[in-house]
Amino acid sequence: MARRGLLTLTLMALALLVALPADFGFAQTPPGEVGQRAQAPPRRGGFLELLFGPRLIQPFRAPLQRFGQPPLQGQRARPAQPSVPTVAVVPKDPEAKKILVLGDFVAGGLAWGLNQTFAEEPKLVVVDRSNSASGLVRSDYYDWNAELLKILNEEKPDIVVIALGSNDRQQIRVDRERLAPRSEPWQKIYVERVTAMADTLKVFGRPFFWLSAPPMRQSSAMRDMAYLNELYKPPVEAAGGHLVDIWGGFTNEDGRYISSGPDVGGQLRSLRAGDGINFTRAGRLKLAFYVEREIRRQTGIGAGAVDLIASTDQQSQIEIGPDGQKRLVGPVISLSDPLPGGSDLLAGGPNEAAVKEGETPQYLMIVKGAALPVVSGRADDFTWPPRPRAAVVPPPAASVPQPVAGN
Repeated sequence: MARRGLLTLTLMALALLVALPADFGFAQTPPGEVGQRAQAPPRRGGFLELLFGPRLIQPFRAPLQRFGQPPLQGQRARPAQPSVPTVAVVPKDPEAKKILVLGDFVAGGLAWGLNQTFAEEPKLVVVDRSNSASGLVRSDYYDWNAELLKILNEEKPDIVVIALGSNDRQQIRVDRERLAPRSEPWQKIYVERVTAMADTLKVFGRPFFWLSAPPMRQSSAMRDMAYLNELYKPPVEAAGGHLVDIWGGFTNEDGRYISSGPDVGGQLRSLRAGDGINFTRAGRLKLAFYVEREIRRQTGIGAGAVDLIASTDQQSQIEIGPDGQKRLVGPVISLSDPLPGGSDLLAGGPNEAAVKEGETPQYLMIVKGAALPVVSGRADDFTWPPRPRAAVVPPPAASVPQPVAGN
């Protein structure tokens, strides 16, 4: 027992000596070196480091992974969302039909999606004339009813697509008065502006499509967008337009906002941006899917059948008359210019001298009103009793040369 106790005391003394700092002692610091000696960092290994040494006991440090590097060995990589494929736009025919897109930032994304949808169709071209911050409320910033006349006369489109409303959750300013959104005076003015745009497009006479306001993540914004969709439908349909409903494509079965969902190919993708307002590339293509489907259903285009659209060029323009009414005015035609071709004779007809003399049956029938001479036995010969048909004399047979006998 005495030996075990002595051994224990010895080990404890050795441990105490090892634990003491290296500069522990009674030696005095030389003059001028006070505060200049670096202190050794305290040891944190504890008793295990005293027994096994500092190299054997190391703290655990998780390996760092920098952004963009492949996952380290032993870590499970998160599945990356496949990128949205884009299509190269083929050169367009100079006589290609124009699809004009007007509206706010939603219209800008829709124009990109339609451009991708019709990228391989040379006879269809998408023209983007959107203004991202515009709407029907702030006419002092951008007046769509005034700009619409100019754009239609400049572009002369064959189809018009409009997407507005996402920026209209604000007051309408009338002189010094500010009307609260969704109030009765606010609604009256807003509907008047929608009706004015629809009437302009009706006078223009080309098919037009109005995109419904999209759902948004914020609850109050969601209710406002649904409210605006109720205001769009009556004036658009009364003007002969088509309201394209996209609400169901960006909500779930319960009608709630979703940020991810099936794209046009059925793949699960992120459709909306992180702000709950804008659209991703997949979302823009889905917007274009709904519009393209409705355009094809109403006009026949989208599968190469562009001939179903009116083939005549749109040379007319919209003007506002003195009475304030909008009219579609056709191209100016001179009444004194010569006719195309410089002649009023039918191709293949007799010469001018023969017509003036009245020697041809065509001149007698068209100018004089005389009937054509009756040909006996023809289908239009209704004389009774029937006239005898003229005998058909066969042509004389050609004489066959006789062989000459040789001498």
